[in-house]
Order: sequence, then structure tokens, then C-alpha cells
Amino acid sequence: MRLRTGLVSLSLLSAPFLPLAAQTSVLTSRNDLARTGLNSSETALTLTNVKSDTFGKLFQATLDGVVDAQPLYVPGIPIVNQGTHNLLIVATENDSLYALDADTGAQLWQVSLLGKNETPSDDRDCSQIVPEIGITSTPVIAIKPGSTEGGVLAVAMTKDASRNYHHRLHKVNLTAGLSLGVVEIAAQYPSNGPNSSGGYVTFDPKRYKERTALLVLNGIVYLGWASHCDNRPFNGWIMGYNVNTLAQTSVLNITPNGQDGALWGSGAGFAADLNQELVDLAIQQFGQGQIKA
Repeated sequence: MRLRTGLVSLSLLSAPFLPLAAQTSVLTSRNDLARTGLNSSETALTLTNVKSDTFGKLFQATLDGVVDAQPLYVPGIPIVNQGTHNLLIVATENDSLYALDADTGAQLWQVSLLGKNETPSDDRDCSQIVPEIGITSTPVIAIKPGSTEGGVLAVAMTKDASRNYHHRLHKVNLTAGLSLGVVEIAAQYPSNGPNSSGGYVTFDPKRYKERTALLVLNGIVYLGWASHCDNRPFNGWIMGYNVNTLAQTSVLNITPNGQDGALWGSGAGFAADLNQELVDLAIQQFGQGQIKA
């Protein structure tokens, strides 16, 4: 297997001035459902203490692949046989998830999301993500409020020994990286378009990468799919899965009777309004109950 080193650097005010234990969780891309990137609880950083002699890189971690997804942060997690730590969750294009100590950079656990005799996908003749495609989109951490119970949800693209391509939604626990479930991504949608057959368009795993950051809303995790460059044929897919059971709950194809509907967003995820309704209602209205493979 070809591996490529990834370097992750974390820059924060050094520990004597800003203990990481006091920091707000970052469980999803851009901090919140609206994707604002705002930490509305920030009180420690000021014009006085953010200066060259107190603000800088805390550590550098060497991983097994390129990092395209945003690292996530969750404090105060008890790690099996290793005590309680503030976690930095990092995903690589080599289909690995890491939990690093956010204070020191020490590796607490690593898990591969590759199936047996599988590798990450090749670049699919597209230079946007090279040299391999594994976990591209930012995962999401689904955790019960006021507890440390929860899991990391991530989508991994792989290729098996017969050159079949796969996308799978994984859920692993925070305390040891152990699997809490995995499901193969598959879907159909009613269509009479150029990519259809028998009245349906079928999700073709080799044609897509999961690019949009995962969104958890009202117990559903939402996925959105981008093409490899603009290599036809491709459509626009949005899918919903139950966070607890990983059962598929909804499928929406935004170009069922056409094509070229890939969802990009520069890696950002679907956004929801302050009432946590916008995406959920839209997908339920148009996608709920559709045919699923």
C-alpha cells in the first residue's frame, strides 16, 4: 500500500495562558450548523495576550496520508487505559482516523476504515485530490449533551482487489476508535435522464467523492456528493442516514432527469438555520421515501 505522510500543525495560545481544557468543542465543520466559523464562547484571546511570544505552534504530528478534512476538537474524553484527554480528531486520505492529544500531539488511537484487501481509491483521473482518495470530507462528532458518549461519523472511499469502488459511512467511538457500525452507500432515484436505466438513476461509487462536510441534524447525518473533476456522467446526490442505526432515511437526486449536479462547496457542509430546520425540512420534502438500493 502506498502511504503518504501528512503533517498537522496546531497553533494556539500556549498552555500557561489558555488551558485547552477550557475550550469549546468543535464537533462539525466551521464550528456550527450555520458554518459560521465563529466561537461565540471565546473569552480568553485578547489583544494583550495574542502576541508573538505567547501564541504559536504547539506541536506537529506525522500521519499516514494527506489531510483534506478539517480536524475536530472535543475535550475531556476518557481514553481506554490512557486517562482523560482533550481530543483532536483527524482524518486522512489514506482512510485513517486519528485521535491525538490536543495538548501534546501524542497519538491516542488510530483506526483504518479500509475493508479487507482494500486500498484507498486512486485519483480517478482527476488532479483535485492526489495521489489517493480516502476520507476527504470533514467528519462529524455526534455526542450526547453533557456526556462523553458518542462517535465520529466519517465517509471513506476505497477500492477492492477487483477494482470495485466503495463508499461507506462509518461510526467509531471516541474512547478507543472501535467500530460502532458501518454501512455501504447505495441509492436509486426515479429518473428518465441520460444516466438512467429502467426508470431509475443509480448511485455509481466510482463516479463520486464525498466532498461536503457531514451534517448531523435532528438525529440524521447528511452526505453530499461531488464528481471527480467534471468527468461525466455524474448527478447530484444528497443522502440522509440515522445517526444511531446508520439506516438510510432519505435520498435526493437534484438532477435526476439531467446531469452535472455535483455538490462541492469547497469542502464546507450543508448549513441549517438557527431553528435547525432548513436542510432537514428540504430533504424530507423532496427525498423522503424514495427508492433505495
